Amino acid sequence: MRPMSTTDAPLPQAARTAPPAQRGVRRDIQGLRAIAVAIVLVYHLSPAALPGGYVGVDVFFVISGFLITGQLLREVATSGRVDLPRFWARRARRLLPAALVVLAVTLVAVWVLSPRGFLPSFLVQVAASAGYAQNWVLAAQSVDYMAAEAQASPVQHYWSLSVEEQFYIVWPLAAAGAALIAAKLAARSARRPSATGDRARTPTFPTVFAVGIALIAAASLALSIAMTATDPSRAYFVTTTRAWEFAAGGLLAWLAAIPNDPLARIPRPLRAAMAWAGLAGIAAAAVLYTDGTPFPGSAAALPVLATALVIAAGEPGGAASPQPLLAAGPMQWLGDVSYGVYLWHFPLIVLAPFALGRGLGFGGALAVTALTLVLAAASLRWIEDPFRTGVSRGWPNGRTLVLTTAAMAAVLGFALAGVHAADQQVAAERARVAAELRDPEPCLGATALEKGSGCEPLPERVPIPEPALADKAPERCLGETDEDGLMVCEYGADADEAVRTVALVGDSHAEQWLVPLREVAERQRWRLVVMARASCPFTTAERDFVSSPDAENDRLSDACAEWNDEVRDRIEQDPEIDTVITSAKSGTRYVAEPGEDERETAARGYAQSWAGLPESVERVIAIRDTPQFSDDVLRCVTEQGALAAEKCAVPERTGMGADPIADAAAGADRAVLVDMSDYFVVGSETPPVIGGVLAFRDSHHLSWAYAEMLTDPLGKRVERALGERTSA
Repeated sequence: MRPMSTTDAPLPQAARTAPPAQRGVRRDIQGLRAIAVAIVLVYHLSPAALPGGYVGVDVFFVISGFLITGQLLREVATSGRVDLPRFWARRARRLLPAALVVLAVTLVAVWVLSPRGFLPSFLVQVAASAGYAQNWVLAAQSVDYMAAEAQASPVQHYWSLSVEEQFYIVWPLAAAGAALIAAKLAARSARRPSATGDRARTPTFPTVFAVGIALIAAASLALSIAMTATDPSRAYFVTTTRAWEFAAGGLLAWLAAIPNDPLARIPRPLRAAMAWAGLAGIAAAAVLYTDGTPFPGSAAALPVLATALVIAAGEPGGAASPQPLLAAGPMQWLGDVSYGVYLWHFPLIVLAPFALGRGLGFGGALAVTALTLVLAAASLRWIEDPFRTGVSRGWPNGRTLVLTTAAMAAVLGFALAGVHAADQQVAAERARVAAELRDPEPCLGATALEKGSGCEPLPERVPIPEPALADKAPERCLGETDEDGLMVCEYGADADEAVRTVALVGDSHAEQWLVPLREVAERQRWRLVVMARASCPFTTAERDFVSSPDAENDRLSDACAEWNDEVRDRIEQDPEIDTVITSAKSGTRYVAEPGEDERETAARGYAQSWAGLPESVERVIAIRDTPQFSDDVLRCVTEQGALAAEKCAVPERTGMGADPIADAAAGADRAVLVDMSDYFVVGSETPPVIGGVLAFRDSHHLSWAYAEMLTDPLGKRVERALGERTSA
């Protein structure tokens, strides 16, 4: 969010009649910038302290819409057209130098400080940020199940800057189009005088532009509400659901540009009340909204309209006005450096824990805040101001655009070039860890839990692999929750040589066993067919995506039911499949049937699904679910290091809850339960690190490394289960 020069603001009548020292200066907007960046900063440092602090972004969007629309209205009023190269060159001089410097510094810091496992994704996001497409990358990742608990990148906040840049590209084009339409209408009117001899009254450019802005606002708001209800993760990031927020500011600028400015005629006491109401609305959204609030959608109306109230009020003055607060020196200074604060704060928040080897804590948060302010002030003085008013001010527009585009391309190119090297580092480290696990030293990982080992399963040692590598499995076969079609992967022996054919089906908690089962299949000459989909267990019970809006819940539930039908059809079409192995997240929510609790419905759904399998399936092996931790378990492991095994453990009753799939296996025909709990429970606790090996890649999935160490014990128990059913 770029804090533009205060001279960019349209001047309502209130400003035009203000004392000379105040003319051209919108101190209220500077104060708004300060408030917006402050609440974003607090939110990123401590979400619990200000759970709705993300609405600061919406405040910036409205401000940008107001300022840029006013600038375009004035330009057409004076020159009759929009000079697109000049407009874009001005934006480039004001926005890109500081943004690209921060990206370049972050690029170096990522290489030096980030764990290797995070390097590829961090570098991709730096490249996306350099190309101002970060919001679309995050929108794509937001529907990627494997990125659900992904580490935030140091440049994730560039998503809003990307939205702004896309606005700066489209908005002047819209203004140029409106100017062209207005000119053609005027020309047509000049050729066709009215019956009275006077020229027909035709819409002027401001009117045409305002109509266009209103149409954009209406369409974008409708899309935002609909998309937030059906696909809230994507709705948060995409530009089309945010355009109405810029348009709201644009319509306000149009009002301010009307002759005899209607905003200026509002009585001063009422304008003071408007300003206070607007500030109260922003504060209410920042305090009352949470990450669970469906957003943007209709909820964004509160911060958007509240910001518009403050801007519309202007600088009313008087004892009852908030102007002394907004115009205070510290507020004006923070407004001046708000762009730099926004740019610098997030890389520091993300990278500082890597440098410190621990979480920020209160002292670290204060240090990050202080360093952010210092860097923002330096950025304003030595980067922003020189490029805005100094060295590049006299450059031709073409030179400005060419040089800034070249700088963007350079950062983007270096970032993408680094992705290949980072991927090689990840592959090399994964291979090194895999080799260590294939020939483990005594008491490493799962071997520490073998009976009679005499090992200490919770030694004080830095775990392997590092948390950033915990989800870098050598093989994955997992479809997205709502994708079309059935993903099928095959491993092990060819169909004509296989001793048996085994199907691994279910959600990601079934797919997490792919690594050891693939090895078992190769050893035993099995053909392994994998059909897995994120958040879709193999069941007839109706899924309840409780964290999703109703429309999205229905869509995802229907997609899971359709996938289950496709799996059953695929198994019927392949009579060589004689064994089905399945598992499911024990905490999966279902719509309880009448007269049943949710657990009973879940168990019955699993059993019915197995009963519906063709007779060619002789055995169903259900693997009891693995432990669950809090969402920040990997952060705990990172911060605790050698002490993670003990410090990050949870009680067994918390980690190993009741599992409906185990209930189903107890009474279902053809079904046998395989319980691996003894490889996750140490004493009365479930630790995330066992025998020095990081056992989990997030709050509820096994790491590939620990799963690989369970190849032998899992293989033996599966063989035993097959023998039990054979002899039954």
